Amino acid sequence: MPSGPLAHICLLVADLDRAIDDWSKILRILDPQQLQERLVRYEDFSGGQDTMRWATFVSDGGAEIQLMEPGPDTPLGRRLAKHGEHVHHICFTTPDVEDTMERLRAEGLDASEEVFNDPRMPWQSWSWLGPRSTHGTLVEVARPYRAVDGNWESGSDE
Repeated sequence: MPSGPLAHICLLVADLDRAIDDWSKILRILDPQQLQERLVRYEDFSGGQDTMRWATFVSDGGAEIQLMEPGPDTPLGRRLAKHGEHVHHICFTTPDVEDTMERLRAEGLDASEEVFNDPRMPWQSWSWLGPRSTHGTLVEVARPYRAVDGNWESGSDE
């Protein structure tokens, strides 16, 4: 699990395998620790109307690099076609997503009222802080997680 609340930076990419290769080269020089753990990789992941392949370089010492290749005829696929590869979101973790989102809304920020869950990871929940408040990028607010044998598990003590 990342060492602080800034968990990962997610990049929208056109070719996941090429991005993994390129980022492996980058991290080998800039942050070799992220290559010591097994890559967390999902070949078939869906969220809302999007399907995607994604992978995350695991780091216990700082923010992780996450790469996401969307399906071509999905909202994210159309976004990639229109804008090219770019930072999709940054993620912060918190033990109580619902409370955190409520506190962000109370500050007048563009914080979603919807909290999402993945049936394959029932312990995980996440939501979004919108780009109107963050000055350009999405911010994911998620429960803590950790990598175990190439998969995500709860990073909470609950």
